[in-house]
Amino acid sequence: MSKLIMNRRSFVAGMQGLALGTALTGLPRLGNAQDLKDVTYLTPFGYLINFAATMYGDTSGIFAKHGLNVTVEGGRGSSMAVQQVTAGRALVSRTGGTDLIKAYAADPSVVAIAEIYERDLFYVISAEDGAINSPEDMEGKTIGIVSPSGATENILDMMLAAKDIPSDAVSREVVGNAPAAFELVKQGRISAFIATSDTDFQLRQAGEPIVSWSTDDVALCPGQVYMTSKAQLEESKEELAAFLSGVQECLGVMLETEDKMEIINSMGAKYDLAEKGRPDGGLAVLEFGLPNYQRAYDEQMASEQESWDSAYNLMVKAGLIEELEDRNFFDDSVRQLAFS
Repeated sequence: MSKLIMNRRSFVAGMQGLALGTALTGLPRLGNAQDLKDVTYLTPFGYLINFAATMYGDTSGIFAKHGLNVTVEGGRGSSMAVQQVTAGRALVSRTGGTDLIKAYAADPSVVAIAEIYERDLFYVISAEDGAINSPEDMEGKTIGIVSPSGATENILDMMLAAKDIPSDAVSREVVGNAPAAFELVKQGRISAFIATSDTDFQLRQAGEPIVSWSTDDVALCPGQVYMTSKAQLEESKEELAAFLSGVQECLGVMLETEDKMEIINSMGAKYDLAEKGRPDGGLAVLEFGLPNYQRAYDEQMASEQESWDSAYNLMVKAGLIEELEDRNFFDDSVRQLAFS
């Protein structure tokens, strides 16, 4: 994995003071409106507001500005994302770093090209009364996971392995990724569950008596990454670079926009947003989620070798994958083309 950016702090320092337009001048535009390049992007799951950088990139015209006609399709999990990208039906998709490593171990034809959500994606959530504060507290208990053999169960196994706790010392129950899972904690059916930061936020906003902590505190992993196939990386590198350049500009615009409802209304006019039924139309979710992308924006979606090494070693220790000679999970060449 020789192409990873290793010193993010010095990179950021060197970029400070550059205007958004200056930061995006390294990549030539692919063409005018009449000859936009068609690109299909597959979300991890449906049309969640958390994926605003691509939906708004489409509806705001930012992707078109970068020479792309991006079709944003709603996915149904990491397995589908890998299958669609590998088959060439989607140029790029988004998945968790551990999902990417697991897929790579089975078939090294996929590769990450940028890290869009860099830290603290998943949280262990329990009740103040009977708090689960560490993997050691999980022994002999039932922990909720989003899906069997998915990212949250992988991370649970990795956390247990990090503390030398046998995997079978903890029972699992599939509870999904929604605030409603906390009702199972209240009922005593589970002691805690692992969910995304959005679920953690919504529970706190609702005033629920929760205790939560980031799984990165125990099992450091890459967050959410953009991935493609190695074949498409070679064939469509300019389109991929334009995609990252468009995402970068979109993040900057969204972070600076004062009236966030303008963003939601723009996306909602085309996409069936999952949070549209909330009383605020999903505004609080967007306002909470956007600051989590500040780091990716500041560092132009760079990735750290340390997080990949940590995740790989813990996945091997947990028995999730075999040891690999080829560990080129991340290729930085698209980022370099987009932001050079």
